[in-house]
Amino acid sequence: MTTEAKVGVFVIGSLLILGSAVYLVQTTQNVRGQVPYQTHLRYAGGLAPGAAVLFGGIKVGQVIAVSPWSEDPTRIEIRFAVTSGTPLNQKSTGRVGTVGIMATPSLMITTGSNEAGRLSAGAVVPSAESLSLEELGDRAAKLAESADALVAELRREIPAVTGDARTFLANLNQISGAQNQKRIGQILGNVDILLSRESPKIAQITDQISALAKHADSVVVSLQPVVNHVDQTVAKVDNTVDAIREPLTKDLTELESTLQAAQTVLGDVHGVVGSNEAEIGETVRNLRSASENVRVLSESLKQRPWSLIRTKQPADRRIPQ
Repeated sequence: MTTEAKVGVFVIGSLLILGSAVYLVQTTQNVRGQVPYQTHLRYAGGLAPGAAVLFGGIKVGQVIAVSPWSEDPTRIEIRFAVTSGTPLNQKSTGRVGTVGIMATPSLMITTGSNEAGRLSAGAVVPSAESLSLEELGDRAAKLAESADALVAELRREIPAVTGDARTFLANLNQISGAQNQKRIGQILGNVDILLSRESPKIAQITDQISALAKHADSVVVSLQPVVNHVDQTVAKVDNTVDAIREPLTKDLTELESTLQAAQTVLGDVHGVVGSNEAEIGETVRNLRSASENVRVLSESLKQRPWSLIRTKQPADRRIPQ
């Protein structure tokens, strides 16, 4: 073996040993003193083990494993480890993203909230889905379709809007023509003449309104004692009502008791009448019969009063033939 070959083998071996040492040192530094966590996403976005974990944009660890979740294969389980002391909290969320356009995907963790509780080792970090290129393409396609529909609608509406604008401009030009300007000048001149002629009357009306306002103020001031008197009267009425409220309430309570007692008595009377209805009917019939007999006796006494003295009734007189 030549000297050049020996030197080449030595250099290649040295580079391999140096690379292995650097990898081992880096791996050892990354694993020691780190806290494991996990999160679950529906789209990993090309994330691979060894990818950086960024907390608020600061690299704090690396991804350990990326695989379908055993409990729900429709989601991707991402296990990662961060430096001890990294303040992951319950409001922190994880998503896949890149720092630059050409950068490799990283797991980005938000800082969350200072008031939220800290996550323990092995806890699940809440996740936020990132849009994939396919989803972005679909949304761009939908947006393009909407834009095409909007452009087509604008093409239909713009001619009508243009026609309305031209009509408006034509009307505006007609209004601002020389003849209309002359008319407007005449109207303004008439208004100036009217104001000049009616200015004294306007000033007089203004003075009268001012005087009326002053008079109204004096009337309001004069009504103030009346308002105070009304307030006093209302207060006295209120006191009187308060004074008679308790006796009136007591009288109403007693009246209610009396009405209840009367209702009870009426109920008892109704019961007595109902139980003696037959006897009362018989008594009423006897009274009617006695009354009829007294009436007949009265009629008889009116016609033959001597029957009270004579026991024998005289014979009827004969009518001469």
